[in-house]
Amino acid sequence: MSGDIEDRGGRHGRDVRAGESTAWGPYLLVVAGVAAGLGAIGLGAAVSTGGAVMGGAFLAGSVARLATPDRRAGVLAVRGRRADAITLAAFGAALVAGSLLMLLRLHDS
Repeated sequence: MSGDIEDRGGRHGRDVRAGESTAWGPYLLVVAGVAAGLGAIGLGAAVSTGGAVMGGAFLAGSVARLATPDRRAGVLAVRGRRADAITLAAFGAALVAGSLLMLLRLHDS
């Protein structure tokens, strides 16, 4: 009975075999990029710069999610590979676009 529980240790019922590890690299890439963006803002950089760094981290995470197999995606895998990549890419693109729009001078004030 305990053997069944150990064999089904993966996300959403996926099998995780003994000796197989999840790749923390893509997740840590996103977390480090977001921390770098927030840290830059905290140290006095422009908000648009920090937002662009965070957006770039999400875009890099999207590419990493596409390149990483489902069984090794770890906590970066929430839905299917395509849905995860599209969600990360959309959020990253929105952050980059919003950061770039902050640089526009729309009125004199």
